[in-house]
Amino acid sequence: MDDFEAPRGSIPHPPSADGQFLRRVLIAAFVIGMMLVLWQVSLVLILTFGGIVVAVALRNLAGPWGRLLRISDRMALLHTVLNLTAVAIAFFYFFGAMAGHQFSSLADRLPQTLETAQTWLNGSLLGRQILGALHTGGNPAERLMAALPWAGGVLGGLGEALLMIVVGIYFAADPQLYVNGMMRLIPPRKRMRVHQVLDAIGLALKNWLFGMTLDMVLLGVMTFIGMWAIGVPLPFALAVLSGAAVFVPYIGPAIATIPGLLLAFSVKPILALYAAMVYLVVLTIEAYVSQPLLQRWAVSLPAIFNLLAILVFAPLFGIWGAILATPLSVAVWVLVQKLYIEDVLEDRKR
Repeated sequence: MDDFEAPRGSIPHPPSADGQFLRRVLIAAFVIGMMLVLWQVSLVLILTFGGIVVAVALRNLAGPWGRLLRISDRMALLHTVLNLTAVAIAFFYFFGAMAGHQFSSLADRLPQTLETAQTWLNGSLLGRQILGALHTGGNPAERLMAALPWAGGVLGGLGEALLMIVVGIYFAADPQLYVNGMMRLIPPRKRMRVHQVLDAIGLALKNWLFGMTLDMVLLGVMTFIGMWAIGVPLPFALAVLSGAAVFVPYIGPAIATIPGLLLAFSVKPILALYAAMVYLVVLTIEAYVSQPLLQRWAVSLPAIFNLLAILVFAPLFGIWGAILATPLSVAVWVLVQKLYIEDVLEDRKR
């Protein structure tokens, strides 16, 4: 047996072709398995990111409050949460009755509006073709049963939104605990750079939130003034819908125009035309003036990147992927800038 032993100090033979193939198969299987695991927990990931966005907002609101009162960060956060709760209660106390009445009237008007639109469409050949394409039939009980999953989705979405708020409060209460825990997974020599990247993402999200808030308020005010001026019913409710919808760029504001057009059409068709003109002017100003200026000032992000982000993140994470597509794109953009352009390409010019 000694004759067949390899001499000491000899160079080991390279792995065989079968061994290399098996190694590649195992690596590919591991990568695919990790992708499947991430796919299964995609809702957890997107809600966690939403909690991070909430935490960034709360921390940046609590910071000035803490410096003003000279209190600890946790006490400042507690004051901020309580103040925001008080503001929400005051808002609903003073405006809740009016907004509730308007939204209730909006829901009551929609069936009559749809009947009016159906009568008007029946007057033309093209209109009858459209109605034929949209007609689904079925009795009211069947339509009610078909609406139950949608209602369950709304309730589930509200629960998920509440969960994001709670997660955001926990993150904001002690962010260093979670950051330090993540740093333990990073090699020591890379930890300082990771800290810099996380700080850059936090600053970018802070600036984006501030710019987005101004954009939402501006769009809501313009919508209210325009709809009130031409006499469309429920201008306050329509302004709230338009302002909230701008959180989802391009798609949200376009969808928010549908109730306004239907309400205007319920009064008379010519008013719907005026409402469409108001929406066109308001959305043009928002898309080409206010939104680019505010977001360019807040965070340097190409406009087309927002639209592409919705097309990418919505299929991956569902409705929350579409809602959080812009802050996700901001975070990804900073990661690309810091970890690829600056670190890999070594191009640190801004």
